[in-house]
Amino acid sequence: MNSKIQNRIEKNEMILSSIVNTYFLADQNQKLFGQLLDNPDLLTRWDDSYAVNGVNCIRFSLYMYVLSEMRAILFDTHKKVASIHNVLNSLEDEKFLNQLRKWFCDTSQKEILSFDGTLPEEEKDYFRAEDSKLKAIWFDKLLEQATTNYEVLLTSEIGSRVNNARNKMISHKEFQSADGLGRRVFEANDFGLVYSDAKGIIEMSHDIIFPLYSLFTKSHFDSNNSMNHHEIVAKKFWAK
Repeated sequence: MNSKIQNRIEKNEMILSSIVNTYFLADQNQKLFGQLLDNPDLLTRWDDSYAVNGVNCIRFSLYMYVLSEMRAILFDTHKKVASIHNVLNSLEDEKFLNQLRKWFCDTSQKEILSFDGTLPEEEKDYFRAEDSKLKAIWFDKLLEQATTNYEVLLTSEIGSRVNNARNKMISHKEFQSADGLGRRVFEANDFGLVYSDAKGIIEMSHDIIFPLYSLFTKSHFDSNNSMNHHEIVAKKFWAK
């Protein structure tokens, strides 16, 4: 494989590593503010007090962080941004896609040993060829999963709401004036959004991000373990 193709593969791997890191941070924040939405016992701590305004502010700030970060890693089209859009755009280059598939399925350097540590070279070649066929099937499934799910997200109501709310979200101020009521904290519906959008878009993007990560790393990321940990952290944080 020539160095140009190798560099493109490594660049996309770096982009996806950055996307995965951002995704996990967004998931952790979503689970933190989710406790302020779905835990009635927790919210009663601030009932009938001025502190409830602080709760609303924290909740909305965490929400805005999640939506802004998720929108960036999914939909941003700027060439220098680490986004799924840019990764998928690189795969529209048929030559690059074919080279990526070839790299993904390459087993020429894979050592195949029998139980006693020896195996004739022709049998090694056979097992390498079979392994390459399985990898080709896996490659096509991962690619189809990522591209199909991204198209579904793009055309979904939640994807449209998050993408279209970008300018409003970026330009928002922490408080806005309310007729006759002084100031109030912004709410999600001020931007045409709902609080469940944060959780929803994280869930919908999971099977876009991690199949692409596997395509460019030849590996599997145990994302569920990390996300379960985020749930535990959020519950223990608010239990204090």
